[in-house]
Order: sequence, then structure tokens, then C-alpha cells
Amino acid sequence: MADEEIPDEIDLNETVAQGKKEEMDRRMKDIEANMAKIDHKLVVISGKGGVGKTTVAVNLAMSLASYGLDVGIMDVDITGPNVTKMLGVSNELKPMVDKGEKKFYPVNGPMGIKVLSMSFLTQDTDTPVIWRGPMKMGAIRQFLGDAKWGDLDYIVFDLPPGTSDETLDILQLIPDENVVVVTTPQEVALMDARKTIKMTQIMERKVLGIIENMSGFKCPHCGKHIDLYPPGGAEKAANDFNVELLGKIPFETEVSTQGDKGLPFVVKYPDSESAKAFKEVVNRIRETLEKSSD
Repeated sequence: MADEEIPDEIDLNETVAQGKKEEMDRRMKDIEANMAKIDHKLVVISGKGGVGKTTVAVNLAMSLASYGLDVGIMDVDITGPNVTKMLGVSNELKPMVDKGEKKFYPVNGPMGIKVLSMSFLTQDTDTPVIWRGPMKMGAIRQFLGDAKWGDLDYIVFDLPPGTSDETLDILQLIPDENVVVVTTPQEVALMDARKTIKMTQIMERKVLGIIENMSGFKCPHCGKHIDLYPPGGAEKAANDFNVELLGKIPFETEVSTQGDKGLPFVVKYPDSESAKAFKEVVNRIRETLEKSSD
């Protein structure tokens, strides 16, 4: 990415360019201070792309905000950010900068959700972010440490698929996070989901559970449930790795079409089968986390 595509006030090259221990130590302290103000950190990951991970992350943030909670969402997919699109937040908005403290504020999204994404720092949706690992890690650290997230009940991190630099960075930087793994019943998706769970457990991070997305659909004519893929894979993975199956979200056409329009289905279609199933997932997450923090 060319330098002129990034607002002068937010220099995402700073961390990489300086490479000074003092700067890195300062930023780590800022990250720790920021994260200490946030009660619960939810990391939404998947082993494979195309399983609806961002859809889950966005609707998770919206569902939590609908309970009157203070929520933030950070798009950690630096080279393929889609959170703003699915939230209906204009990419033309820019984070406000506090020049005195050299900090910046996340953009205010729907329902008061604080949003931070690489989308705000590119010229348009067609502009690629062509960065290697060190540049991406520098941006992540700046989003975590230099953004003024404030006091939040929850922050949702939408990670890229797989076990890339961004995923490893978030898992290392936030030790008290809770990981939510998204998969579909498809065998190849489950294979990669299992690897992701194993990696998370090797890094000694808590896997809150698995969400099975696109878990069949209801026939519009007879109302019978029809499986898109052979069932049972998510249950087996949950049992094998001793984690909870948080829920199954059925496939509904409106979910994807409204998401493309920036209308999360839990808000647009609250009475849909998907929204009802998702509400149960959110309630299960809240019950687990908020009881443990009492």
C-alpha cells in the first residue's frame, strides 16, 4: 500500500520503521492498559475461509449491543476487511485523532458499537493492502494500543481464516481472551477447524466453543429440516477436544443477502430461525463469561 493512502495522523508504519525496544515496550504497556478496561474479549476464528466467520462476529457484536452492553469490534483481517461492509458503516469515515496524546478513536457504528478496521484507512473498497507479516503485526499492535477503546463490556475480534500471523499475534497479545471457532458441517471445514482448536489449546488459550454455521435449512414447502452436509462433525470435534458446541445456525438466504447490504440478520430478521438460534448462542456465551466474572 502506498503511503499516501493512509491518513498522515495515523502512521501504521511507525512500529515497523522504528523497531526500537522502548517503543515496543511502550506499546505493550498501552495494549495491556487498554485491554484491562474491557471485561470480555471474544476472538472469532475459523480454520477455513467462507464459513461465515465475519457474519458470526458482526451479529455477535450486534446481539451483545442489543442488551445495552458497551461493545467494540476490531477487524483483524488486515488484507481482507469486511466488518464495515456487514455493519453498514461507511468506509469514508475516519478515526478521530487526539494529536496531543497521539491516540485515535474507533469509529462509532450502529447501536453504539466501536468499530476499527483497515477499511477506514484505504482509498476505496478496491484498494488492496499488500503487506507482509511485520507490517500487519505493527498495525494490529497500533489498533490495540493506540486506539482509545475506553471501558467496554465486550470486544469482538474478527480474525482472518487459518493460523496466520494475525491470528498468532492476537492469541499472544491477549492472554485472557475467549476463542469462538466457526465452522460448517463440511468435512474440509471441520478438518481445518480441528487444527485451529488444537493450535489454540497448544497456545494455552481458552476455547469457549464451536459454532456450526450453515447447519442445514428448512424446506420452504414442507418445513422439514434438510442437511446440506453429513451431520455430526461439529459435535464430534467438540467432544474430541472437550469444548462446548455453542450452537448451530441454519442456512437462510436472507442472512447472506442482508449482510451484503450492511443489515445484520439479528436486527433485520429477529424472528428468523437463524436469529433465534444465534440468540441462544449469545445467551450461552454471556451466561458462561458473566457468571465466571461474578
